[in-house]
Parts: sequence; C-alpha cells; structure tokens
Amino acid sequence: MYDLGTTEYSFAHTLQQRLQAGRIAGDVGDVLLLTEHQPVLTLGRSHPVADLRVAPELLTRMGIDVVQTERGGDITYHGPGQLVAYGIINLREWGLGVVDYVTGLEAAGSRTCAAFGVAASGRSDARGCWVEGRKIASVGIHARHFVTLHGIAINVDPDMSHFDLINPCGMVDVEMTSLSREAETTPAMANVRAAFVEAFAATFDAAIEWRDARELPECMKPVRS
Repeated sequence: MYDLGTTEYSFAHTLQQRLQAGRIAGDVGDVLLLTEHQPVLTLGRSHPVADLRVAPELLTRMGIDVVQTERGGDITYHGPGQLVAYGIINLREWGLGVVDYVTGLEAAGSRTCAAFGVAASGRSDARGCWVEGRKIASVGIHARHFVTLHGIAINVDPDMSHFDLINPCGMVDVEMTSLSREAETTPAMANVRAAFVEAFAATFDAAIEWRDARELPECMKPVRS
C-alpha cells in the first residue's frame, strides 16, 4: 500500500497503467494506492461526452480538466478532501469476479464511513455508497487480464460546490454528501485513510503492508510534470 499524497490525475493514472502492465507480466504484486487529486472531472469509458451543468468554458477558467478514462460508470469529480483508493489487483488470484470486487469496494467504503458514525451502504439500482439516498462515495473500475485499475472515491471534506458543475454519475437528481456533512465532526484525512485500509483488509481478507511511495519500482513511475 502506497500513500501518494496529493497528485495530478494524469500522474496517478499513468502510474496505475504501468503497475497494471507490471502485474499482468508478473513483475510486481498487488498494489493499493491512496491519493487525493487536484480538481479534475473524469469520464467513464461508455460516456465520452461530459454530462455538465455548466458551459465548458467555466471549467477552463477554473482550471479543471476533463479526462477520459477506461473505467466503468459516468462522469465524476475528484479533488482535495476526497480519499481516492486505486487497487491494482489480480482478481483471478483473489478468487473474485468484477462484480464481487466492486461490491467489496462498496462494503469497504461503507465500513470506513461506519468508523466515523455514518451509516452508509450500497444500493441495488446504483453503484457507490449511500447515506439515506445521498451519495458519499463513487466506485468504478477497469480490468484487463483479470487485473484491475481505478477504484473508490470517498468524500471526506471536499469542495462540494464542484459537484454542482456536473450531473454526478450521469444522475440529474443525485445529492452528493461527505463525511464532514454526515459525521458529528469532520474526521482527519489521515484517520480516514487508516480506517479505509483496515476496512479494505477486513472486506477482502487481505494482509496489507504500508510502504513508502519512494519504494515504488523506478520502471513503474511516471515522470512528474
């Protein structure tokens, strides 16, 4: 498990792709990456047209890029104050299907919320973690040769107004929420990271070792701009 700190989306995306290629080749093991992103909007592979509530020119003025990805799902927002966890996992070796893994990510997200007194759960009609109809976490993955990319984004204390720029996940009437809104007090991001790692390990019965991001194989690292 590597904590990348705050990253530009392109850096973390390229890192995931290189780790996925390395995992498929057998050069690296399973990896969990944790990060917060600079503000960005990402699109799912089946939704190349951004579902915006504002003119694209506003995004340009705000310095928010729109990035096409290979994950499932529709448009979503990432930014500071949101915990993003990316798993580069060999599902075949874990005995999981794609749906099993996505459902497990939702369970891990809900367990994380529960650690701070917030009751969240998955829904049969929409992916993610929900608190009484309000969406607190988004989930979307991609798998190639049974090895995953992307993962889950949990809203801790992001700038919630940025969600007003889009129809999150393509849903025009969805209400987004965060731990800072739902919990009695806003939890520290470090505590949420620790709670998520514990929840992920418990959900998937996995042993997780924390490592310094500087220990990532040099051949896998993209060059920071």
